[in-house]
Amino acid sequence: MWNVVSQVGKVAYRTAAKTGLAAGTEQPPYPCALPLQSLEDPEDTAQVQELLDNIFVAAKDLLENDAEHQWRLVDYQDPDKGGDLHLFTRPHIGPFNFAKATVSFMGVTPQQVLDTMHSDEEASRKKYSANISHFEILARPTPTSNVQYHEYWAPPPVSGREFIFLAEKKYVEEDDVYYVYGCSIDYAPLNKKSSGHVRASCLWAWELTPIGNNTMATYVSCMNPRGWTPTFIMGWLKSEIGKELVACRRVLYGETVQLERASLVSMGLKDEDVLLMRSQAGEEEPLSC
Repeated sequence: MWNVVSQVGKVAYRTAAKTGLAAGTEQPPYPCALPLQSLEDPEDTAQVQELLDNIFVAAKDLLENDAEHQWRLVDYQDPDKGGDLHLFTRPHIGPFNFAKATVSFMGVTPQQVLDTMHSDEEASRKKYSANISHFEILARPTPTSNVQYHEYWAPPPVSGREFIFLAEKKYVEEDDVYYVYGCSIDYAPLNKKSSGHVRASCLWAWELTPIGNNTMATYVSCMNPRGWTPTFIMGWLKSEIGKELVACRRVLYGETVQLERASLVSMGLKDEDVLLMRSQAGEEEPLSC
């Protein structure tokens, strides 16, 4: 059954590519493309399930359709001794940027990873993320899914980003694989944006495979930051993925974690560059929808 789902994803991707994906619309064939899928009522379980099915097909395509995606290994060194974190990237599609990571969690079960990295509690997520400023569960449409609200900090004058995700955890018993995935949606009960943040769009997924007492993990994402986003910020965002994964692994191992937010100067920008950026930010009206 899961092979059929994967094949559907590949067909969808190839069809979209042939109908002007790169040269025309410049959007990926995923539900994070604009306009977003809309959820009017979280108690409408039929609509929720339809949205979740669409998200899962897209997530499986990102996770498994390597021939189409042309993932390229990033020059990155895992800072922890014995660590095997690898980061990948691929060509962007319009404003949509892609990221992938693989990592092993030794002596840790998939459920422990889910409980830590995908906790329903804001405090748990802040243990490994320096940039998450607010997290909240808005609704629980089904026993395995929820509607999540995220706020993330960005180095000023770049605006922080916010997301509303429909997310789900799934265990595929015949493959002994755990999945957790989510995608931005238009959520009618919370159309208003928070002050100073831009409503971005993202599809993300995790595949967690138990190997003995260990867990092999793969992460993928496709994100459109929207709004005013200097080019170097995308590089910073991808580096932050690595930092969060290292921090989460240390939390799982019971090690000390020190979190620190970056500044434009710490990213290598000179004072005059920062002043120029602030001037540009004042000239451009941030996109907030």
